[in-house]
Amino acid sequence: MFVNKRILLIDDSNTAISIMRSILNSSGVSNDKIDSTMDSLKAIRLLNNHDYDIVVCDYNMGHHIDGGLIFDEVKQRKLLPSDGVFICVTGDNSRQVVTHFIELEPDDYLIKPFSAATLTQRINSVLVRKSALYPLLLAVDNKEFNMAIDLCHRYKTKYPKYKSYIDRLNGDCLLRADRHNEAREFYRQACEEYEHLWPQIGLGQALIGLGELSEAETVFDDILSKYPKQPVARKHLAGCFMASGKIPEALAQFKFLHKVNSANPLRELVIANLYAVLQQHSNAAVGYQRYISKVKGTSRFSYGINVNIPVSLLLASIYCEDSKTRDELVNEARSCLHELNHGLEPDVEGFESEVSSMVGVAILACLQGDIENCFTIVSRINLKEKPVRDFYTVLNVARIYAFCGMPDLYEQTMQLARELCGHSDDATLVQSQVKLLEACHSGINNRLKEGGELVERAFALREANQGKQAIKVAYRAFHMVPYHYQLCYLILELTALATPSFLNPVELRSVITSCHWVFTHDTRPSKDETLRANELYQLSLARIEKRPSVA
Repeated sequence: MFVNKRILLIDDSNTAISIMRSILNSSGVSNDKIDSTMDSLKAIRLLNNHDYDIVVCDYNMGHHIDGGLIFDEVKQRKLLPSDGVFICVTGDNSRQVVTHFIELEPDDYLIKPFSAATLTQRINSVLVRKSALYPLLLAVDNKEFNMAIDLCHRYKTKYPKYKSYIDRLNGDCLLRADRHNEAREFYRQACEEYEHLWPQIGLGQALIGLGELSEAETVFDDILSKYPKQPVARKHLAGCFMASGKIPEALAQFKFLHKVNSANPLRELVIANLYAVLQQHSNAAVGYQRYISKVKGTSRFSYGINVNIPVSLLLASIYCEDSKTRDELVNEARSCLHELNHGLEPDVEGFESEVSSMVGVAILACLQGDIENCFTIVSRINLKEKPVRDFYTVLNVARIYAFCGMPDLYEQTMQLARELCGHSDDATLVQSQVKLLEACHSGINNRLKEGGELVERAFALREANQGKQAIKVAYRAFHMVPYHYQLCYLILELTALATPSFLNPVELRSVITSCHWVFTHDTRPSKDETLRANELYQLSLARIEKRPSVA
């Protein structure tokens, strides 16, 4: 059946490759039809540059890109035809590996050592099935789910021996076509017909789609009471919690799964997103770093997520009350941004990586009060002229627009981020991105609200002739709403009267320089007000110069 097929063997053991090649030769496959590699990155290049029919891939590749990620790359970039075969092989039959196979769903998997007959029989079996069902599999790959559902009904009669497999595809297509009422009835009938777990899991998914979240929780809890390490059921229970707004509970489920199988990079990303939703930004930074270290060299890599590492550290510094820890977070973020910028190759990596990097530097500048530099960077970003399709980059652009007081651009960019949410093929990742988007929007609104309240309080204290208290509050407000031109004037005025003692001269100079820049570049102040602001700025600088270099 596969004598004339093009085959790729991937294994970090040359001995294993030789054995599999010998088995295939004995089955009539000539060497010119067989390619092989011991290197994960080369495997991806070969898959990208050649048309293979069959891939036999080792799971443990001795590289950060394991067999699971190679299979994921094949699915993401459609590097095999719809009737192509991908079989995982491994010498590790531990629960962690088997659990990952359940999640990955390759066409088949084999535990080493296996016989020649077993390998050839498994390849033949998958080839025959996928060849028979090719139009159905092609429709699924092309996301033509309603057509696929019609083909399922036809093929169940034509190929009764594949009925269970076809029914699984049918249920999955009903879910992906958002035909949740039909899916619920289909899975209820399948639960009576089959003793497998997939109908129960599908029923839970249909209930989530219908918004019947408590019923869905009950379904998944029942499965997990019998099979506590079943990864798909637990993942969807976590998704159920996310849909209910129970973010800590969802995070706990994903962390449990991570202990069972730490190899899944998408789970690292979901966990990082949920930490960010809960404003545990230091933990989020760790999660984003782990994700990037696993997917570097694959299509899952994202410059936006890479920059999210220092951005998360900067966000963590905002909520940190200990000044020493806050400085350490900012310094780590600065170092990380420097490393990222130093490693950029614009001709290769393009505009998207440049935007991601610029946004990270702009957020650092904004949070440190260097508003002029921040605005200069932001003015170079134009997503209309050069669109960016990375969710995390766009979300960070929206953040910096909000920090800079650009509400129209903020709303436009948030809308683009909402549209990009649905581009992922993983439902729980999409859910976590939606929650991240909501949390970002809520956090920015709370920040602006708190900043506005501080501005009002600073002016009230100034009116009450409580200058020392007013300047402390005004400086706190500046780090939340630095674009507020009236606040900037107040800071210049108060600093010219009495230099604050709670900041060192370098920090003071940075703030008043930014306040002067914001005020003089705003179109609302009168000419006389601008002249007065210039005078206050010079007076403030003179006062700072008289202070010792160490506060």
